[in-house]
Amino acid sequence: MKRMLLTLALVAFSFTLFTACGGGEKMVKNDKLQAYEDPFQDLTDMSNAIIDAGGVAAVGQGISKRQDFAKKKAVTDAQGQLAEIFNTKVQRLKKNFAEEIGSADDSEINEAFTEVTKTLSSTMLKGAITKKVKYMRDKDTKQFTAAVVVAIEPNKVNMSIFDEMKNKRPKLYERFRATKAYDELKKEMDTYEKQQNSGY
Repeated sequence: MKRMLLTLALVAFSFTLFTACGGGEKMVKNDKLQAYEDPFQDLTDMSNAIIDAGGVAAVGQGISKRQDFAKKKAVTDAQGQLAEIFNTKVQRLKKNFAEEIGSADDSEINEAFTEVTKTLSSTMLKGAITKKVKYMRDKDTKQFTAAVVVAIEPNKVNMSIFDEMKNKRPKLYERFRATKAYDELKKEMDTYEKQQNSGY
């Protein structure tokens, strides 16, 4: 009886070791997974810096067997994102302005900023510039992947907003000029110009 229990114990122990070894082997396989860094992280960083400075920027990507087509696709991709980012910027500006003057439901403010968004979205895209381009090529497929930073600089974005309001809604523009929201836009422009002059 003791021998039988001892044998069962040894079998159970051996099975545990076998399972543990098998589990360890699986873990070794998992350890072979490779981590990859984003090859275009520097473009994302550049885009974020422009946005932080008050501009509008986006990173676009495109793939093609032709390098020039890959770039065109990437620029188109980035431009598609720019309109959305610009709209978000204008909406944030409207919110700050309305809160500051205490007229969150002011129809004139809502209409004015809606006009700004509609009028400037397409115009802004035409003025967008490609700041940087990077390429990668797949050795197997021979396809190029292009990544670009397309941007509209703060001075162009903000001056366009100022001009649009000044021309369409002069009385509202005068109220806007007296707010912190206006001062913040001016500050963004000054900060960005200093960065450019310092070799950013």
